Amino acid sequence: MTQNQVLSKILNLIPRQKIFLLSGPLGAGKTTLTKLIAKKLKIKETLTSPTFVLWQKYQFQLKKKKYFLNHIDLYRIRSQDILKIGLKNELKKKNNIFFIEWGEKLRSYLKRKKIKFREIKIKIVKNKRIYLIK
Repeated sequence: MTQNQVLSKILNLIPRQKIFLLSGPLGAGKTTLTKLIAKKLKIKETLTSPTFVLWQKYQFQLKKKKYFLNHIDLYRIRSQDILKIGLKNELKKKNNIFFIEWGEKLRSYLKRKKIKFREIKIKIVKNKRIYLIK
């Protein structure tokens, strides 16, 4: 899928789909994709990589309802420490939408708890980004 195709697909899934796990090598474009989604959702703040702050939250409106885009980066977090950052309670809130970089670290927990999610894998092939949505 191209970047525009993946953007369109993701935007059509929100808010029914609340959790998107982003994976790919360093520099693949996980933050860039999340920035583009935020722009399409008309979020006014400029998104930055949450690598050092771990979690950023941005408010937006969709069909006259208030939601929060949660942009999380699990790169520096060990799998066993992920739930210690308060994610467990936030996942339950209906107005939260999550874009989680290095989301593969959370996959087994979500499966075990039967929490629905979408995986977006970004691959770089010959200097082009290839997006796969599962």
